[in-house]
Amino acid sequence: MKLYKSSFIKIICLSTALFFASCNETLDLQPVSEIGADGFYKNADEVNLAVIGIYSSLHGIQNREWMLTEVRSDNTYMNPNSTETKDLAVREIDRFVQSSQNVYLKEYWQACYRTINLSNVVLKNLDVVSDPVLRNKFEGEARFLRAHAYFNLVRLWGGVFIVTEPVSGLEAKTMDRSPQSEVYAFIINDLRMASEMLPPTQGGASLGRVAADAAKTLLGKALLTAGGDDNLDEAKTVLEEVVSGNFGLQPTYASVFSLSNEYNNEILFAVRYQSGSVGLGSPHPNFFAPLQSDNYVVFGNGDGLNVPTESMSNAYGVSDPRKAPSMADTWLGFNNAVRADRHVTKYNSPFNAVDDGGSDWIVLRYADALLLLAEAINQKSGPTPEALGYLNEVRTRSLGASAALTMSQVATYFDFKVALEKERRLEFGFENHRWFDLVRTGRAEAVMSQHFATEFQYNDPAHPSLNTGALQHYQILLPIPQYEIDLNPNIAQNTGY
Repeated sequence: MKLYKSSFIKIICLSTALFFASCNETLDLQPVSEIGADGFYKNADEVNLAVIGIYSSLHGIQNREWMLTEVRSDNTYMNPNSTETKDLAVREIDRFVQSSQNVYLKEYWQACYRTINLSNVVLKNLDVVSDPVLRNKFEGEARFLRAHAYFNLVRLWGGVFIVTEPVSGLEAKTMDRSPQSEVYAFIINDLRMASEMLPPTQGGASLGRVAADAAKTLLGKALLTAGGDDNLDEAKTVLEEVVSGNFGLQPTYASVFSLSNEYNNEILFAVRYQSGSVGLGSPHPNFFAPLQSDNYVVFGNGDGLNVPTESMSNAYGVSDPRKAPSMADTWLGFNNAVRADRHVTKYNSPFNAVDDGGSDWIVLRYADALLLLAEAINQKSGPTPEALGYLNEVRTRSLGASAALTMSQVATYFDFKVALEKERRLEFGFENHRWFDLVRTGRAEAVMSQHFATEFQYNDPAHPSLNTGALQHYQILLPIPQYEIDLNPNIAQNTGY
């Protein structure tokens, strides 16, 4: 049984009302005071439904995030076999030539602020919860989910609007973006509080709701991304707590993603999906399946929007068991004819309606905490046996003990950094980590410039209009959606756009 299945369905109408009540407001802040939501929250049960509403809003984020992360990395690209004008908004993102009017930038931005607003509404109404333990749990969940949305926003756009309570459209039009440093301080504070307020585990009927180790892992990642010696020390401390906590690695890589083993003890946080035509299905299998694949890969045709690159396929090597659960180089069509189209398989599952997949999208897992801890140690002290041990714990789970790296192979800070980068790419392939990893470690420009220089689709003589040069520094950040600037003259566009 999935998380909050019956409760989730009950509040779909409520969430929809909240989403559309203020669709014309700047920042999509949905000022709930204008629709009487303040009168809805009378007791803990109603606040619980509101918290579930925050979780439900994550579909809006997840259904677009791969475009702004995987497609912008060297892991995937827009299908080179489709016409140059098909799905142009995705292709522009792929080539880093998107404008501020790109529809998917707007949709993702709005989805993040929907989650932020729903979190703010919960935080504003906690006084009706008399049980202090339950109140802390609700507050911890709301703070975690708000921080999750803000962390995505700040890494993609830099300075953004810090909103802590529902505001009117008129108020929103006078707001300005906060500097990145202030946004990170806000995120880190939310995650510190969530780490203290959330329970150690959430099982049974609460399976799928975040627990303390999820908040600590995201806190560790946010601290490493924000940078600074004090943040580095704190990141190491909180990640050590996760590594010694309630979670662990699955025995095999494939079992992490098995549909019969969802929310296993490696998964710290996932966005949940449910097939069965109940409005909770995942569109990712259809997004990612090959073009013109009919029903041979997944039910319905594929869109070919998130195609693994040649370098990604080659990076696995012939013996890495992480490749088969993640992607395929071919598929079998009519009369078992082999079609050579690389495609992501990690989110495939049996279903009988288009865009109705059942596989969850894992956002944080224990392997991430291990590799982040290895990164923190290397950042502070250079390569150490302890840091290498955490890296090898993840590596040997899939490749076996004989594949363990030795200290001589990662003798310098940079050697270890590159080894960790390669391991994270394979371990978290197509999970929306790669772009954020490259940005956090300062490697985005070098890696992506090499990607554009070597991948054929960016250098195809038959399609010179798709040629792409080296990544420029300003392109690391996305342009602020134009509708925000049109509504609010105080907003400054990011440099270069």
